[in-house]
Amino acid sequence: MPSKPLISIENRANLILLSESGHTQREVAKMVGCSQKSVADILKKHRLTGTVRDLAIPGRPRVTTKRQDNLLVRKCKKDRFKTATQIKAEVLSEYSIKLSTSTVQRRLRGAGLFGRKPQRKPRLTTKHKRDRLSFARSHKNWNTEEWARVVFSDESRFLLYTNDGRAYVRRMKGEEFSERCLQKTCKFGGGGIMVWGCFCWSGVGLLWKVSGNLKTNSYIDILENALIPSVDLHSLHSDWTFQQDNAPCHKSKGTKQWFGEQKIEVMNWPAQSPDLNPIENLWDHISLRIQEKSPSNHSEL
Repeated sequence: MPSKPLISIENRANLILLSESGHTQREVAKMVGCSQKSVADILKKHRLTGTVRDLAIPGRPRVTTKRQDNLLVRKCKKDRFKTATQIKAEVLSEYSIKLSTSTVQRRLRGAGLFGRKPQRKPRLTTKHKRDRLSFARSHKNWNTEEWARVVFSDESRFLLYTNDGRAYVRRMKGEEFSERCLQKTCKFGGGGIMVWGCFCWSGVGLLWKVSGNLKTNSYIDILENALIPSVDLHSLHSDWTFQQDNAPCHKSKGTKQWFGEQKIEVMNWPAQSPDLNPIENLWDHISLRIQEKSPSNHSEL
Protein backbone atom coordinates (compact mmCIF):
# COMPACT_ATOMS: atom_id res chain seq x y z
CA MET A 1 0.00 0.00 0.00
CA PRO A 2 1.53 3.37 -0.98
CA SER A 3 2.44 5.70 1.87
CA LYS A 4 0.60 8.99 2.28
CA PRO A 5 2.39 12.16 1.23
CA LEU A 6 4.04 14.05 4.08
CA ILE A 7 2.62 17.42 5.11
CA SER A 8 5.25 20.14 4.93
CA ILE A 9 6.32 22.05 8.03
CA GLU A 10 4.88 25.23 6.47
CA ASN A 11 1.45 23.63 5.98
CA ARG A 12 1.53 22.26 9.51
CA ALA A 13 2.16 25.78 10.85
CA ASN A 14 -0.69 27.14 8.70
CA LEU A 15 -2.88 24.36 10.01
CA ILE A 16 -2.25 25.47 13.61
CA LEU A 17 -3.01 29.13 12.75
CA LEU A 18 -6.27 28.22 10.99
CA SER A 19 -7.35 26.09 13.94
CA GLU A 20 -6.56 28.86 16.41
CA SER A 21 -8.55 31.27 14.20
CA GLY A 22 -11.71 29.28 14.96
CA HIS A 23 -11.97 26.97 11.93
CA THR A 24 -13.17 23.43 12.50
CA GLN A 25 -10.89 20.45 11.78
CA ARG A 26 -12.98 19.59 8.70
CA GLU A 27 -12.60 23.12 7.32
CA VAL A 28 -8.85 23.16 8.05
CA ALA A 29 -8.43 19.79 6.27
CA LYS A 30 -10.10 21.18 3.14
CA MET A 31 -8.02 24.37 3.20
CA VAL A 32 -4.67 22.59 3.69
CA GLY A 33 -5.51 19.61 1.47
CA CYS A 34 -5.16 16.73 3.87
CA SER A 35 -7.34 14.34 5.83
CA GLN A 36 -9.24 15.35 8.93
CA LYS A 37 -7.34 12.68 10.90
CA SER A 38 -4.00 14.26 9.92
CA VAL A 39 -5.28 17.59 11.22
CA ALA A 40 -6.29 16.00 14.50
CA ASP A 41 -2.89 14.27 14.86
CA ILE A 42 -0.90 17.46 14.19
CA LEU A 43 -3.04 19.48 16.63
CA LYS A 44 -2.51 16.82 19.29
CA LYS A 45 1.27 16.78 18.71
CA HIS A 46 1.38 20.59 18.95
CA ARG A 47 -0.64 20.53 22.16
CA LEU A 48 1.62 17.90 23.79
CA THR A 49 5.07 18.95 22.53
CA GLY A 50 4.67 22.58 21.52
CA THR A 51 6.08 21.89 18.02
CA VAL A 52 4.90 20.56 14.67
CA ARG A 53 8.29 19.18 13.64
CA ASP A 54 8.99 15.47 13.54
CA LEU A 55 10.61 14.29 16.77
CA ALA A 56 13.59 11.95 16.93
CA ILE A 57 12.46 8.34 17.06
CA PRO A 58 13.51 6.86 20.40
CA GLY A 59 15.63 3.71 20.29
CA ARG A 60 18.53 1.92 21.82
CA PRO A 61 21.55 4.25 22.04
CA ARG A 62 24.68 3.34 20.06
CA VAL A 63 27.24 1.49 22.13
CA THR A 64 30.15 3.01 20.21
CA THR A 65 31.29 6.56 19.76
CA LYS A 66 32.38 8.07 16.45
CA ARG A 67 35.99 7.72 17.58
CA GLN A 68 35.50 4.03 18.35
CA ASP A 69 33.83 3.52 14.96
CA ASN A 70 36.89 5.01 13.28
CA LEU A 71 39.11 2.70 15.35
CA LEU A 72 37.24 -0.37 14.08
CA VAL A 73 37.54 0.83 10.48
CA ARG A 74 41.30 1.44 10.87
CA LYS A 75 41.78 -2.05 12.32
CA CYS A 76 39.98 -3.56 9.35
CA LYS A 77 41.80 -1.51 6.73
CA LYS A 78 45.15 -2.44 8.27
CA ASP A 79 44.41 -6.11 7.60
CA ARG A 80 41.50 -6.76 5.23
CA PHE A 81 41.48 -10.49 6.06
CA LYS A 82 40.93 -9.91 9.79
CA THR A 83 37.52 -11.15 10.98
CA ALA A 84 35.06 -9.14 13.06
CA THR A 85 35.71 -11.54 15.94
CA GLN A 86 39.45 -10.86 15.79
CA ILE A 87 38.89 -7.09 15.69
CA LYS A 88 36.53 -7.36 18.66
CA ALA A 89 39.20 -9.23 20.64
CA GLU A 90 41.87 -6.67 19.73
CA VAL A 91 39.90 -3.60 20.85
CA LEU A 92 38.98 -5.38 24.08
CA SER A 93 42.61 -6.28 24.77
CA GLU A 94 44.15 -2.96 23.74
CA TYR A 95 41.47 -0.42 24.71
CA SER A 96 39.18 -2.34 27.12
CA ILE A 97 36.23 -1.66 24.79
CA LYS A 98 33.72 -4.46 25.08
CA LEU A 99 31.72 -4.99 21.87
CA SER A 100 29.79 -7.80 20.27
CA THR A 101 30.85 -9.32 16.97
CA SER A 102 27.59 -8.17 15.36
CA THR A 103 28.28 -4.58 16.45
CA VAL A 104 31.70 -4.68 14.81
CA GLN A 105 30.15 -6.11 11.65
CA ARG A 106 27.50 -3.35 11.54
CA ARG A 107 30.09 -0.59 11.98
CA LEU A 108 32.26 -2.03 9.21
CA ARG A 109 29.31 -2.40 6.86
CA GLY A 110 28.29 1.15 7.69
CA ALA A 111 31.75 2.27 6.54
CA GLY A 112 31.32 0.38 3.24
CA LEU A 113 33.52 -2.58 4.25
CA PHE A 114 31.59 -5.69 3.26
CA GLY A 115 32.74 -9.29 3.52
CA ARG A 116 33.32 -10.77 0.08
CA LYS A 117 35.11 -13.75 -1.40
CA PRO A 118 38.57 -12.52 -2.46
CA GLN A 119 39.78 -12.77 -6.04
CA ARG A 120 42.66 -15.20 -6.44
CA LYS A 121 45.91 -13.95 -7.92
CA PRO A 122 49.51 -15.26 -7.94
CA ARG A 123 51.69 -14.18 -5.03
CA LEU A 124 54.05 -11.55 -6.44
CA THR A 125 57.35 -10.42 -4.96
CA THR A 126 58.91 -7.04 -5.68
CA LYS A 127 61.07 -8.68 -8.37
CA HIS A 128 58.03 -10.29 -9.96
CA LYS A 129 56.27 -6.93 -10.15
CA ARG A 130 59.38 -5.25 -11.55
CA ASP A 131 59.78 -7.94 -14.22
CA ARG A 132 56.10 -7.74 -15.18
CA LEU A 133 56.30 -3.97 -15.52
CA SER A 134 59.44 -4.28 -17.63
CA PHE A 135 57.71 -6.84 -19.87
CA ALA A 136 54.68 -4.57 -20.29
CA ARG A 137 56.80 -1.56 -21.18
CA SER A 138 58.92 -3.46 -23.69
CA HIS A 139 55.84 -4.82 -25.50
CA LYS A 140 53.34 -1.97 -25.14
CA ASN A 141 54.05 -0.68 -28.66
CA TRP A 142 53.85 -4.06 -30.40
CA ASN A 143 51.45 -4.03 -33.31
CA THR A 144 49.09 -6.76 -34.49
CA GLU A 145 51.62 -8.20 -36.93
CA GLU A 146 54.21 -8.67 -34.18
CA TRP A 147 51.76 -10.42 -31.82
CA ALA A 148 50.51 -12.54 -34.73
CA ARG A 149 53.97 -14.15 -34.90
CA VAL A 150 53.84 -15.37 -31.27
CA VAL A 151 52.93 -18.97 -30.48
CA PHE A 152 51.50 -19.12 -26.94
CA SER A 153 51.72 -22.38 -25.01
CA ASP A 154 50.91 -23.88 -21.64
CA GLU A 155 50.00 -27.03 -19.78
CA SER A 156 46.67 -27.48 -18.05
CA ARG A 157 44.99 -30.20 -16.01
CA PHE A 158 41.33 -31.04 -16.50
CA LEU A 159 39.48 -32.99 -13.80
CA LEU A 160 36.73 -35.50 -14.35
CA TYR A 161 34.56 -33.85 -11.70
CA THR A 162 34.98 -30.17 -11.01
CA ASN A 163 33.36 -27.58 -8.78
CA ASP A 164 34.53 -24.10 -9.75
CA GLY A 165 31.71 -22.27 -7.96
CA ARG A 166 29.82 -21.43 -11.15
CA ALA A 167 26.98 -23.90 -10.52
CA TYR A 168 23.62 -22.66 -9.17
CA VAL A 169 20.59 -24.56 -7.96
CA ARG A 170 17.06 -23.32 -7.33
CA ARG A 171 15.61 -24.96 -4.23
CA MET A 172 12.80 -24.58 -1.72
CA LYS A 173 13.30 -23.95 1.96
CA GLY A 174 14.50 -27.14 3.66
CA GLU A 175 15.83 -28.70 0.42
CA GLU A 176 19.53 -28.01 1.14
CA PHE A 177 20.29 -31.73 1.33
CA SER A 178 17.72 -32.96 -1.12
CA GLU A 179 19.26 -35.41 -3.62
CA ARG A 180 18.01 -33.26 -6.51
CA CYS A 181 19.73 -30.15 -5.14
CA LEU A 182 23.17 -31.55 -4.30
CA GLN A 183 26.27 -31.03 -6.43
CA LYS A 184 28.19 -34.26 -6.21
CA THR A 185 31.90 -34.01 -5.42
CA CYS A 186 34.73 -36.50 -5.62
CA LYS A 187 38.08 -36.49 -3.83
CA PHE A 188 40.85 -35.06 -6.03
CA GLY A 189 38.23 -34.38 -8.70
CA GLY A 190 37.97 -38.07 -9.56
CA GLY A 191 41.30 -37.86 -11.35
CA GLY A 192 41.98 -36.12 -14.63
CA ILE A 193 44.36 -35.61 -17.51
CA MET A 194 47.07 -33.07 -18.16
CA VAL A 195 47.52 -31.68 -21.64
CA TRP A 196 49.92 -29.37 -23.43
CA GLY A 197 48.56 -27.03 -26.03
CA CYS A 198 49.43 -23.97 -28.09
CA PHE A 199 47.76 -21.43 -30.31
CA CYS A 200 48.63 -18.41 -32.41
CA TRP A 201 46.89 -15.68 -34.36
CA SER A 202 45.78 -18.04 -37.15
CA GLY A 203 44.37 -20.78 -34.91
CA VAL A 204 44.98 -23.53 -32.36
CA GLY A 205 47.76 -26.06 -32.54
CA LEU A 206 47.90 -29.71 -31.56
CA LEU A 207 46.72 -30.84 -28.12
CA TRP A 208 49.15 -33.28 -26.50
CA LYS A 209 48.30 -35.53 -23.56
CA VAL A 210 51.00 -35.45 -20.87
CA SER A 211 51.76 -38.73 -19.15
CA GLY A 212 53.32 -38.64 -15.69
CA ASN A 213 55.48 -35.81 -14.43
CA LEU A 214 56.71 -33.42 -17.10
CA LYS A 215 60.52 -33.46 -17.24
CA THR A 216 63.08 -32.20 -19.75
CA ASN A 217 63.06 -35.24 -22.03
CA SER A 218 59.28 -35.54 -22.10
CA TYR A 219 58.93 -31.79 -22.72
CA ILE A 220 61.35 -31.91 -25.64
CA ASP A 221 59.31 -34.82 -26.99
CA ILE A 222 56.22 -32.57 -26.89
CA LEU A 223 58.06 -29.76 -28.65
CA GLU A 224 59.20 -32.09 -31.43
CA ASN A 225 55.87 -33.89 -31.90
CA ALA A 226 53.33 -31.15 -31.13
CA LEU A 227 54.93 -27.71 -31.35
CA ILE A 228 56.81 -28.13 -34.64
CA PRO A 229 53.82 -29.75 -36.45
CA SER A 230 51.58 -26.93 -35.10
CA VAL A 231 53.94 -24.31 -36.51
CA ASP A 232 54.00 -26.11 -39.86
CA LEU A 233 50.19 -26.37 -39.76
CA HIS A 234 49.89 -22.59 -39.67
CA SER A 235 52.79 -21.99 -42.07
CA LEU A 236 54.73 -19.74 -39.69
CA HIS A 237 58.07 -20.72 -41.28
CA SER A 238 61.06 -19.23 -39.42
CA ASP A 239 59.68 -15.82 -38.48
CA TRP A 240 57.93 -16.65 -35.22
CA THR A 241 58.48 -16.46 -31.44
CA PHE A 242 57.64 -19.11 -28.88
CA GLN A 243 56.07 -18.28 -25.53
CA GLN A 244 56.28 -20.55 -22.48
CA ASP A 245 56.22 -20.02 -18.73
CA ASN A 246 59.10 -20.60 -16.35
CA ALA A 247 58.45 -24.19 -15.30
CA PRO A 248 61.68 -26.09 -14.45
CA CYS A 249 61.46 -28.32 -17.53
CA HIS A 250 60.98 -25.23 -19.72
CA LYS A 251 64.10 -23.52 -18.42
CA SER A 252 66.37 -26.54 -18.07
CA LYS A 253 69.77 -26.72 -19.76
CA GLY A 254 68.61 -29.48 -22.11
CA THR A 255 65.52 -27.54 -23.21
CA LYS A 256 67.52 -24.38 -23.84
CA GLN A 257 70.01 -26.39 -25.89
CA TRP A 258 67.16 -27.84 -28.00
CA PHE A 259 65.78 -24.35 -28.72
CA GLY A 260 69.27 -23.24 -29.74
CA GLU A 261 69.71 -26.15 -32.11
CA GLN A 262 66.29 -25.53 -33.67
CA LYS A 263 67.01 -21.79 -33.89
CA ILE A 264 63.72 -20.97 -32.15
CA GLU A 265 63.39 -17.57 -30.50
CA VAL A 266 61.86 -17.87 -27.01
CA MET A 267 60.06 -14.91 -25.47
CA ASN A 268 61.47 -13.71 -22.14
CA TRP A 269 58.43 -14.38 -19.97
CA PRO A 270 58.08 -12.85 -16.44
CA ALA A 271 57.63 -15.37 -13.63
CA GLN A 272 54.28 -15.77 -11.85
CA SER A 273 52.37 -14.31 -14.77
CA PRO A 274 49.73 -16.78 -15.97
CA ASP A 275 47.26 -13.91 -16.17
CA LEU A 276 49.29 -12.39 -19.00
CA ASN A 277 48.99 -15.50 -21.16
CA PRO A 278 45.89 -15.40 -23.41
CA ILE A 279 45.84 -19.20 -23.56
CA GLU A 280 44.27 -19.14 -20.07
CA ASN A 281 41.06 -17.94 -21.75
CA LEU A 282 41.22 -20.96 -24.05
CA TRP A 283 41.65 -23.34 -21.11
CA ASP A 284 38.65 -21.76 -19.39
CA HIS A 285 36.55 -22.22 -22.53
CA ILE A 286 37.55 -25.89 -22.73
CA SER A 287 36.75 -26.37 -19.03
CA LEU A 288 33.24 -25.00 -19.54
CA ARG A 289 32.69 -27.26 -22.56
CA ILE A 290 33.80 -30.27 -20.50
CA GLN A 291 31.24 -29.40 -17.82
CA GLU A 292 28.54 -29.12 -20.47
CA LYS A 293 29.40 -32.60 -21.82
CA SER A 294 29.62 -34.11 -18.28
CA PRO A 295 32.07 -36.94 -19.07
CA SER A 296 31.66 -39.99 -16.82
CA ASN A 297 35.10 -41.57 -17.33
CA HIS A 298 38.63 -40.72 -18.45
CA SER A 299 38.04 -41.94 -21.99
CA GLU A 300 35.12 -39.53 -22.45
CA LEU A 301 37.14 -36.74 -20.84
